[in-house]
Amino acid sequence: MSDVMHLMQGAPPTPNRQVTVANWRGPGVCRWSFSHVRQLLPTAPMPPAANMKALPETRRDLSGLTVDDAGTGLADFLRANATDAFVVLHRGRLVHEWYGGWGAPDRQHIIFSISKSLTALLVGVLVGEGVLDPDQPVTHYLPETGGSAYEGATLRHVLDMTVASAFSEEYLDEDGIFMAYRRAAAWNPPEEGASSEGLRSFLARLPASDGAHGERFHYCSPHSDLLGWIVERVAGDNFAALMSRHLMRPAGIATEAYITLDTFGAPRVAGGICLTAPDLARLGEMVRCGGAASARQVVPEAWITDMQTHDTRAAWLAQADGPRHFPDGCYRSKWYQTGLADGEFCGIGIHGQWLWINPAREVVIVHLASQDAPSDPDNRPALIEMLRATSRALG
Repeated sequence: MSDVMHLMQGAPPTPNRQVTVANWRGPGVCRWSFSHVRQLLPTAPMPPAANMKALPETRRDLSGLTVDDAGTGLADFLRANATDAFVVLHRGRLVHEWYGGWGAPDRQHIIFSISKSLTALLVGVLVGEGVLDPDQPVTHYLPETGGSAYEGATLRHVLDMTVASAFSEEYLDEDGIFMAYRRAAAWNPPEEGASSEGLRSFLARLPASDGAHGERFHYCSPHSDLLGWIVERVAGDNFAALMSRHLMRPAGIATEAYITLDTFGAPRVAGGICLTAPDLARLGEMVRCGGAASARQVVPEAWITDMQTHDTRAAWLAQADGPRHFPDGCYRSKWYQTGLADGEFCGIGIHGQWLWINPAREVVIVHLASQDAPSDPDNRPALIEMLRATSRALG
């Protein structure tokens, strides 16, 4: 057993095996914590559907599938990329699954920014019910945000990450606005002698930039936390209950999911959802099927179609440093359009989380990992090629 696999062993664990709120996302340590978030942070449950059956199966052993030009086999690739769970569906049937680290089919894993993609599906449901209007100003729903970066922004700007804000998404920041954000979300302990201001207070004073809303894609995780606040305000219930009622249970998740909370009970919508890999695959299959699951329309089909096809490339290409992903793609309602030949689209989270949907080949792939680096641009092409190679092997 490696040193990493000895984490949190003992009563109490020795200091070098102890995982805390201060170190839980650190190299090596994250191998344990990403599969045990509930033991570290306050959370709210999202109950599953009742009496769900296991996914139907048509098993294939893809372990030796060549996934790159060097001849690397799939299982070797997954091991080398700190993969915790890898699940492949073809036409709604479980074809292949693989687990490493603390990953297991019934263990929830944090999905980081794929949480944003799932939240936008909930927004789509509420838009379809007439509860939300994408063209309404943010201040219509949250007057408290007047004078912040959200002044003059619409819900659509928030969904598409085109709010003109001065927030900087620097994952390794130790003392700037991103660290202040993580402390507000209770993902890091407060500074010594200070108390947390909480997410809502942080959002209400998010700084604006000198640009105009709608002109440039600017990735900013707090916008998704703002969505959670809007949803709770308008729908009159807590976010976890709304996600369970409108999305998780109708889509048929089999195991309870959960979301992290700040010290005031506000949900970390931008990245705090934790669920099992098979259940994330079920949600992906619902999206692949135009928002339908078990003959029930869960998310309006028009919302899914718009998410897959609406052209936002002008704002995407206007990014300050150019696109981080998919130069021929774009971003709509918190999902990435890849611009690739099969019309693939996806949700992506830091540290190696991917929900990959290939509509042409009827494939859904979930990759959950605990990679040491939050983002590794050099490794991203290889991971995308692995997802594409797996899809090609099935259809």
